[in-house]
Amino acid sequence: MRMNLLILPSMSPNTETLLQRSAEFELALLAEFPELELRLADSGPKLELVATAAMVSLEHGSVLRKAFEIGAPNTGAALLRLQYEALLKAAWLLFAATPDQVDKLAQPLESEAEQAAKRLPGYLDMLAAVQKTGPAGLTQPLTEFNQHSRHALNSFVHTGIHPLSRTMEGFPLPLAEKILKFANALSHLAYRVLAVLTGEQQRMNQFADLYIAFAECLPMTPATE
Repeated sequence: MRMNLLILPSMSPNTETLLQRSAEFELALLAEFPELELRLADSGPKLELVATAAMVSLEHGSVLRKAFEIGAPNTGAALLRLQYEALLKAAWLLFAATPDQVDKLAQPLESEAEQAAKRLPGYLDMLAAVQKTGPAGLTQPLTEFNQHSRHALNSFVHTGIHPLSRTMEGFPLPLAEKILKFANALSHLAYRVLAVLTGEQQRMNQFADLYIAFAECLPMTPATE
């Protein structure tokens, strides 16, 4: 068994170009927030938690791309699941969480608060709640991602058959490119959430323009609402 069965970006010009464009997309998204601190439309704990969850999602997405750059695609695939769940948490907090649920997550990290947070809704319950109350432009991609990608990504998180097979046989470049595009789309949604939190319509509109400008490194046409 060969020791190195991981992909390298240089093996595919398409993957190399996609990685470059993905990095440029990330910089373009970040440039829409030139201020040192995010100015929220409301100073309460709810929007601060939403922003924090969105930034955790962005952190996962940024490291995901780096994983593919260094030839660690199984790690990248596992991070996509984490990136998605952090974005889902942000959406749930913004559109579906009750004041009591928000308060549980806003408490200082101590053992009692940790136990209380464990009683919050799980992954699928959060998604169901967001589907009832969130805007289509957010709920549609979250729902589609759950339907088509969640189970396979779960295998990567828990070292199931997917990463074992991909490591023995080699990681398919089309799959690597698909994951990168999904990660870019999730990052775009996370930045859109942050823009909503500022309450600035012009900033929100800029993200629709950026999606079009970088369409070749994204997986789907954005919803209009």
